[in-house]
Amino acid sequence: MDSVGAEAKFQQTLVLRDSVDKLDRLNRVGWDIRSRNAELCGERVVHGVGLRFLELDDYKKEQRELVQEVLGVSWRPTVFQIPPGSPGALAGMRRGDIVLLVSNVQVANKKEAHAAIDAAIEKGEEIPIVVERGGERLTFVIKAVPLCGYPVLLNKDPVVNAYADGDRIFVNLGLLKFIQSDDELAGVIGHELAHNTQKHVRDKVTNATLGRLLVDLPVIVLTGVDPNVGWQIGRSLYSQGYEFEADYVGQYYTARAGYDIRIVPNLWRRMALDDPKGITLGTTHPCTSERFVALDAAAAEIENKRKNGLALKPEIKSSPSWLAKKDDKKDEKKEAPKDLAPNGPSSAPASGPAPFSGRISADVEE
Repeated sequence: MDSVGAEAKFQQTLVLRDSVDKLDRLNRVGWDIRSRNAELCGERVVHGVGLRFLELDDYKKEQRELVQEVLGVSWRPTVFQIPPGSPGALAGMRRGDIVLLVSNVQVANKKEAHAAIDAAIEKGEEIPIVVERGGERLTFVIKAVPLCGYPVLLNKDPVVNAYADGDRIFVNLGLLKFIQSDDELAGVIGHELAHNTQKHVRDKVTNATLGRLLVDLPVIVLTGVDPNVGWQIGRSLYSQGYEFEADYVGQYYTARAGYDIRIVPNLWRRMALDDPKGITLGTTHPCTSERFVALDAAAAEIENKRKNGLALKPEIKSSPSWLAKKDDKKDEKKEAPKDLAPNGPSSAPASGPAPFSGRISADVEE
């Protein structure tokens, strides 16, 4: 029984470390995409320092010993995630640092720590943070940097999928298990960021509402039956066009963050292995063969710009209204190729915890 208990603890440690590794990857790549593309996010720009905290109160009693041992989490706010290149990491802060003071204000928990950081960011101030590390007190001074204001969240759904809701980006646990590199994950997050920046979700809601008013409402008034047909038709209007645009714009976001955009299209060849019907059959999303070719074309366009010293900015209009102008040949000729998008609908469930049964929050807090 002692051996069984030891093995159980070992396996629990494996689960915890795997959970943390997945969150670290999502946080790291998400930070790169958001920070390197802030200038393209228009009015949706926030400022962050890249620090995320945990404390033992986040866990059940039976989990605290393991979490303290593996992650060094304290009863006080403890640095948990700190992506490379973020202000906190550049200043020298590390996972496991216990935060004592923020801007000369004593903080007792992570809520107070985040509130003090947010207050300093709002004032545009540099932020002195005093931490305890190995019994020693250290002081770091950090300053927030601009980010695209669309946080990246982990959803524990096992389905291979990612989606955007207009304000956030969700990546399913199933997709994190499916991807093989940070470059692929960057392509997915870049695609979903493009859905938000190009306001595709807002436009889909508008189209669905119009369909509801023009089709469903008259039928309800006349028959008392809700067909829900107009809503569905409106929601799917221009759906493939939105996906192509998100794929195209997302390749630029991925390239600007320093990831290998030539790797991104291969994700769709592996998707084809998972779902062969998707090779030639497209519904609300383009088929996998179209996505590969489109993403590859976008990558070639970006590489050509790099060779010629041109700015890496997507060649699109400020509004996705071009999607409705199928007969405007002149406009179509001016359009750059619109390619791929990651898998999935926009009906987003609430974000969930990481696979470890403890409450490691899945959201990326700045």
